[in-house]
Amino acid sequence: MRENAYSKQVKAEIRKFVYKTKEEWAAEMAALCLCSGYECDYEKDVARVCCTSEETAQRLIEDVHALGNELIPEGPRKIGRQGGSLYEVSFSATEFDRFITPYILPDTITDEISSSEELRRAMLRGAFVARGSMSDPNRTYRIEMLCKTDAFVKMLVLLLHAENIRPNTRVLDMTWSIYFKKHEEICDFLVIMGSSKLMLELQNIRAQHDVNSMVARTMNLDNWTVKQQSEASAIRTQQLQKLLASDKAAKIPRELLEVAKVHIENPGLSLTELGRQMNPPISKSGMNHRLKKLLDYL
Repeated sequence: MRENAYSKQVKAEIRKFVYKTKEEWAAEMAALCLCSGYECDYEKDVARVCCTSEETAQRLIEDVHALGNELIPEGPRKIGRQGGSLYEVSFSATEFDRFITPYILPDTITDEISSSEELRRAMLRGAFVARGSMSDPNRTYRIEMLCKTDAFVKMLVLLLHAENIRPNTRVLDMTWSIYFKKHEEICDFLVIMGSSKLMLELQNIRAQHDVNSMVARTMNLDNWTVKQQSEASAIRTQQLQKLLASDKAAKIPRELLEVAKVHIENPGLSLTELGRQMNPPISKSGMNHRLKKLLDYL
C-alpha cells in the first residue's frame, strides 16, 4: 500500500534527525531491523534485513556508519516483488547477531532503554521509519507500526507505555500490528518523532472538525425547531378555522377574533412574528396567551 503524505512527512522529519551519541544511533538501528525483520545464514555468514523502501534502507546504512563499528553493510539491493519492491541490506551474520541480540532481551529494554528518554525515543523513531504509517487525519486518527519480530512486540508496547501511549495490538499475516487512535496520543507521538509542525497541523484539523460539527448540530437543531413550529402552526390554523366556522364564534371577544384572523392569514409565522402583525403589536407571550384563550372555546 502506498504511503500517504502524512506518513512520508513524519518519516522525512525522522531522517533529518541527528543523534548525539552512538547509543542513540544503535537504538534506532535495532528497532528498524527488528520491525523490518531479518534472517541470518550462519553458514554463509550473512544477515539480511529487508526494508520496504530505499529511503529506509539508506537510513539503516546511515545508522551503521554513525556507529563506526565492525558492522559493514552491503547494499541496498533491490528485490522485486508483487506490488512493489524490497531493499535488502546485508551484514556479517556473526557481527549482526552480536549487535541485535541484546535488544531482544527484556532486561535490556527495561533497564537501559525504557528508562532513558533519548534511547527510548530513538528506538520508537526507528520502528516508525521501518514499518510505520499515519492515516489522513481529515478522515480518521490512527498511527500504526508493524513488527516482524515477535520478541520485540511487547518491548515496543513497553516503550510506548513509557510515553503514556496505550496501543492496541493484533496479528496480520504473521506480522504484528501496534496501533493507537486517540488524538492526544497521536499528537504526543508526533512530537516524539520530531514532527512538531505536523502536530500543529493536526490540532488545526481537529479544531476545524469541531467547528464543522458544531455548525452541523446547530443547523440540525434549527431545522428541527422550524419543522416543529410549522407543524404546530398548521394544527392551530386548522383548529382556529374550525372554531370560526362553528356557533361558538359569536361568543368570542373581538380582540381574540383578530388574533385568529392574523394567525389564519399568516401560516408558518412564529408567535413573535404574528404578534408584530397585530394592531397594536403585542409580545410573543401576549400572542401565546390569547391563542390559548381562543383554543379554550373549542
